[in-house]
Amino acid sequence: MTDQSQSPPSEYRILALYRFLPLVTDSEASTVDQNSSDAPSHPERHPILKKLSTDLYDALRPLQVRGTLLLAPEGINGTICYPCISTCDSAHDGAAGEINGDNDPVYQYLKTHPLFGGEELRTRLSVWKDYFNEEDCRSDIELDEAQQKIQELKQPQQAFQRLKIKVKAEIVTMGLGRPLFRDGRVADDHQNYQNKHNNQQTSDSGAADNKPATRQQHNQKCNPLLTKGQYLSPKSWDEAVKDPEVLVIDTRNTYEIDIGTFDGAVDPKTKHFSEFPQYLEKLAGEFDWSAYHNKSGASSICDTEKQEELTNDADAAKGIEKKKPPKAIAMFCTGGIRCEKATSYALQSNLFPEGMPIYHLEGGILAYLDYAAKEKSAQNTDAAECDKESRDHKSTFHGECFVFDKRVAVTEGLQPSKNYIPCYGCRGPMDRRLLLDNNCGDKRKSAEVPPSKYIVLMEGVPNLPELKYDSETKAWYLPGLTCPRCHDGTTRESLERFAQRKEQMEICKREGKEHFRDGKADTTCT
Repeated sequence: MTDQSQSPPSEYRILALYRFLPLVTDSEASTVDQNSSDAPSHPERHPILKKLSTDLYDALRPLQVRGTLLLAPEGINGTICYPCISTCDSAHDGAAGEINGDNDPVYQYLKTHPLFGGEELRTRLSVWKDYFNEEDCRSDIELDEAQQKIQELKQPQQAFQRLKIKVKAEIVTMGLGRPLFRDGRVADDHQNYQNKHNNQQTSDSGAADNKPATRQQHNQKCNPLLTKGQYLSPKSWDEAVKDPEVLVIDTRNTYEIDIGTFDGAVDPKTKHFSEFPQYLEKLAGEFDWSAYHNKSGASSICDTEKQEELTNDADAAKGIEKKKPPKAIAMFCTGGIRCEKATSYALQSNLFPEGMPIYHLEGGILAYLDYAAKEKSAQNTDAAECDKESRDHKSTFHGECFVFDKRVAVTEGLQPSKNYIPCYGCRGPMDRRLLLDNNCGDKRKSAEVPPSKYIVLMEGVPNLPELKYDSETKAWYLPGLTCPRCHDGTTRESLERFAQRKEQMEICKREGKEHFRDGKADTTCT
């Protein structure tokens, strides 16, 4: 691999990737000494993963790669950014986000890696050149910091501060080994009904009655290698979203959903993906699955007597009205990994009737935004050169897609957001107007009085900006430190830490240094 450290970058590439595969098998994990700290109960500590981490560091650091890669017994996941210089083929269709990775040494190294490479390594390449343009701003901006930010962001930049390769228990945290959330009933109505049916069959045959499934029996680990939902291409996804009988679920967190999602998608109201199984279990109990049996034709176990038994469950006794079940469930996320694991959990935990179609968007929102850009590009070509369906395509995704790097969010063609910046506190998306527009959080025009707890919170903390009120979200925030979403949950300790970090960043900026530094990287930053 060629060291690119001496050539100035013309652009940066951002590569998102993941693959579920057994990097550490059960037999390999069992070879670790039981008395050591690397016991099989902690397979993420296995020497194979540690060596892989070291190898990746050694290969990627000379190429100025930054970002985060997660390694776990179940696979690899991450997003990285690196300069595209002389050896990197810069030919790409910016409108559609297609990039040729044939001459890209970073892409080729990962795509052909002997442990996790190959066709099943899912990747999404995008280019980041000008992250921010002065003409995108209001002309009446007066904030010195904003003006400085504008000038800096007109040049190609890294999307991450350093390279981090972490060895963890999961590449996307769902909380394996957790008990089911609902008390009393482990399975849904469909499973309870089948238990009753099986009990009746064994009683008639003289065998012992089957007991309902226990919590432990249903405490299954989801494994996408064993089973997962069916992929839907972006084109087929549009059809599912437009079908009122398909339940479309956004598996991302609320702060991501707030800035963009698909038409009619359900927001699970989760703060972390580890909360999603609880949401899914609760959701499964909200439907009358006997209606699904009737509609799907699965009537061999659904005679009238047993349907009456089903309706006499605990929920019916409490007067809780069940919903009409969907004919299918479709899930989506940013790049595909979360919904792949979510559909796997939905299938392996028996939350929904057998035969219920469960889909997920192949490549996630990022793939869909690429597809939408291509369709829009086709609409601008001569009518004879594209089919009518392409010309008539209207995106079912509205807003922007949050990403975990300095772009903050992307739009069609994976173009960086012009509307959001990262909050210095929670790192979530923050409306750019809150920092760049003096009128958006104008304390002079607002009659709102800050709550006393905010005043007490700020007392004695040096170098704090003035507290502002955002009339749109009806929340307070400290420009450059917190946002309307996170300020209310900010503690004194975290506020002091935010203020110190901002001061350190400003000092490094004045001295021409990088605030974050990878001490082991072959760079000259200090």
